[in-house]
Amino acid sequence: MTNTHRARCLSAALLMSSAVALVVFGQPAQAMPQQREYDAFFSSRYNYCDARLVGALYGQDAVGGKVIIGQKILNGIGTNVPVVLRESRNDGNICEWEDTGLSYSDAQVLARTWGFSDPYEAKLKAADLFTNGREQQVRNGLGY
Repeated sequence: MTNTHRARCLSAALLMSSAVALVVFGQPAQAMPQQREYDAFFSSRYNYCDARLVGALYGQDAVGGKVIIGQKILNGIGTNVPVVLRESRNDGNICEWEDTGLSYSDAQVLARTWGFSDPYEAKLKAADLFTNGREQQVRNGLGY
């Protein structure tokens, strides 16, 4: 192998490694703009269930819903979020017990509070209340 050929190979390898480094190390920088949206979401009155509903309306998951809610807040159209939530509910999107962030012991407390014999019934009611934006009723049932 000649020195010229070796130099070309080394240059090509350096160029390729620079491109790989740009792709690999460039990705976190691209994800950073979403941090503002996450911060806006987490500072808001909205919860995971709301994010799930918003995401579902736009064909995304709850993470996407958090970003969408955060974007609306940051863009000064946070008053649109209740409208979007209503549209999502009207489309039949719902939250499950797992989306409430509550525990099984919470379900037991709610069952006693609401007069259910089975915590499963309390889970269904709580998920429905969260879906319909009535989380505070659940919190009240837990004594918060």
